[in-house]
Amino acid sequence: MERKKDDNNQMGVIPEHHSPVRHMLNEVNGLPNSQFIDSFKKALDTPDAYVIMEGDDGGQIYLSCPMKLVKCSEETLHTLLKDLDTIAWDCNEGEGQGLFYEKLFPGDGISGGMGGGDVEEGLWIHEEFIDLQLYDEIHEVILGNKERITKQ
Repeated sequence: MERKKDDNNQMGVIPEHHSPVRHMLNEVNGLPNSQFIDSFKKALDTPDAYVIMEGDDGGQIYLSCPMKLVKCSEETLHTLLKDLDTIAWDCNEGEGQGLFYEKLFPGDGISGGMGGGDVEEGLWIHEEFIDLQLYDEIHEVILGNKERITKQ
């Protein structure tokens, strides 16, 4: 982790490719932040890599999906994140959304608000999107069969 010294004390700098919530929880609990992957391309080439989408600065985990199932472009993932964020946290006007790549394993949990998230062998989405019957559409976007979800 990079360190930045200010006049009064040392302050940690969280890299942009780290979820701030999970990064800080790891630090508090004395755990490494080695699960974070710094790019889409590296995530595609990393066994056990997952894409994680979150909103409200980690206050809600939107989805997790193994990168081996991701057939859409990185740009399409960002569009999906914006669409999900508009549904769940429109009041934030796009602030606090995050797309992260992490090395995880089925059965792991994902720390975050509103119950956090799960790591499964396939796509996992937050129950809010299940209630809105968006699972199939989100899955089709990730598989590269659709450009974006229609319900926004």
